[in-house]
Formats: sequence, structure tokens, C-alpha cells
Amino acid sequence: MTIQQLIEQSNNNWDNVLSLAHIGIELESRSRFPEARKVLERAISLSPVNFPNLYVSLAFSHFRDIHSTDEKGELSIVQGLGQTDSDFLKAWYIAFIEDQQGKEYLIEYLNSLNDPIIMITLGHALLWQGEHDKGWEISKHGYAALGPDIIDNIPDELDLYCSTLIWLHGSIPEVQADTQAIPILHQLQKKYPERYSYYAAEITAFQVAKRWNDIIEACKKTLHIFPDEETTMLAMALAFEKLEKYQSALLWLNRAIGVKYTFSRARLVAARILKKIGEHELAQQVILEIPIANPRYSIGKVQVAIFLYENDNISLALDYFRSGYSDLKPHEKAQIDQNPIVKKLLEEQKKSILLNILQ
Repeated sequence: MTIQQLIEQSNNNWDNVLSLAHIGIELESRSRFPEARKVLERAISLSPVNFPNLYVSLAFSHFRDIHSTDEKGELSIVQGLGQTDSDFLKAWYIAFIEDQQGKEYLIEYLNSLNDPIIMITLGHALLWQGEHDKGWEISKHGYAALGPDIIDNIPDELDLYCSTLIWLHGSIPEVQADTQAIPILHQLQKKYPERYSYYAAEITAFQVAKRWNDIIEACKKTLHIFPDEETTMLAMALAFEKLEKYQSALLWLNRAIGVKYTFSRARLVAARILKKIGEHELAQQVILEIPIANPRYSIGKVQVAIFLYENDNISLALDYFRSGYSDLKPHEKAQIDQNPIVKKLLEEQKKSILLNILQ
């Protein structure tokens, strides 16, 4: 089902909470955040108590949206707790709670429930707090508590266990996302053949395992069901790039941009590949499209500046850096400050300010 079909379906089912719940969750998983929020908020207004998972999807529609804030996402969880008193939401709230004593009390309470799904949710939430070992132990015990025949009667929520496996792949020796998560995801795909998140997780599991050919096959399968899914097209392109099949990569990047003209990362990857194959002028042309196609994407302007600086276009790089860096969110700034080129741009910016003062 395409994005447009989902939106049309939501308009035709505006009073049907079950339909809206499915559509809202699907739109969030497919990175259509304003549209997802509109549908999720309507579904919650129709049934504020019975669907605690909608508050999680609403929260992520803020967390993952560059035009929103993490605070709005956290507020969605808090509001959900106030409406539902859901243990599922309490487990998710562990990801944000700062009070150590309160966190430990809540963890103890949630563990005492002996609910496998709550344990899996709690374990995943602890990853957000940087508690990887503890999160894995709780997730592992939750999965084991589901019993040996779990694949035959698989719960929907096991995608969160798969997300934990993907997150910890490479950092905990016993975790192998591709061999452990993918059989679960295949069963979830069989049970729910039109839920995009299960297919996206399979692609990600292959990505962390660096199985490039398997990524391509998984992407083909996904695009057969979700033909307008630009993130899958990007994943396909990145796999082709790893295999040094650059023209195939560029083809899929162009398709991704055609589906979503604001798609900055696709342009960044395209520019990188064009530079690799010696098309420097075309690479710069593509990179300069980012602030035009997505002018509110501040980190995109910084990425443009980095590219221009690496290509000795210092003056233009500084123009983009000034207009983007000051508008970065704190977590974006913390991430981007690790880039050595950003450090050089900051120094260049200081020099230019000093020259202007002295003139």
C-alpha cells in the first residue's frame, strides 16, 4: 500500500479508531510525521484509554521529525500514562526518566509483573539510557519467558525484541541480529504482510551484519509491497555502493528523491558517489540542492558546508555553516561536533568574525 492510499484510507475512516490506529502507526513507520500525528491524535481522541501503543507512535513521530522536538515526544508518553496508567507505557517511560531512585523503583515494579512483553519493552527502553548489558539481560529473559513455541503464535510486539538485537549487534558477543532477528521478522511479515516496520527491521538487521547482497534482495521484496518507500530505495543504493555498483546506486537514489523531494540523505549519498567516480561538478550541484529542497533542515546545511570545505570552497562553506550550525538541536550539535571538518569550520568562522571586527 502506498502513502497516498494510506492517507485516503484515513480520510474514508475518520471515525473508525481501529483503522486510524493502524494507519497512524504505519505512517509514522514510513516517516510521514505530520500526517501520522494528525491520524494518531484523531485515533487517541476517539479512544484515549484502549490503545497505549498509539502514544508511543505519536512520541516517535516527534522524536524522528527534524521539525519537532524530543520534549514533545516525551510529553506524548507522559500524557498517555495519565490517560491509561499502562504498564507498557511505564516501561517505555524508563527511556526518559532522570531520577535514579524513581527509575529503580519503577524497574523493580515492572520486573515484579513477570510479563514477558513488559520485560522486552523495559529492556529496550534501558538501551536509551545507555544500560546495554542490563537492557539485554532483561530483554533476553523476557523472550525466554514466552516459551519454546513462540514462533508458532508470535506476538506483534516481538519487533521490539528484534530492534534490541539490531541495536546490540557487534557490541554483545552473543547477539547476532541477522541470525536471531530475521526468523522472527519473517514470521511477523507472514502474519502481517502489509506492516512496513517488519520489513524495514529485516533490512536493518542485514545492514548491521554487512550482508550487502541480502540487503538488496530484502529491499526488492519490500518495494514489491511498498513501491513508494524511499528509505528502502536508499538502503538498496547504499548496498550497491558497498558492492561498488555505482550506477545502480545512483539509479535508486534518483528514484528515492523522486518519491520524496526533500530527501536530503539521498542527495548526500549521491554526491558522495559522484565524487568517487570523478563527477565533482555534478556532485556539488546535487549537494547544493539540499538547502533548496529542505530549507528548514539545519543539519543538512552543515553537511553541505562540510562537503564544500572538503572541496576547497571555503567561503561558500562558511555561508552554509553559519546559517545551519546555530539552529542545530543539542543532540545534533553533539553529534556533528565530533566531525574534524566541523572543528575546522568553527575555527574559520572565528577567524572571519575577528577579521570583520578588526576592519
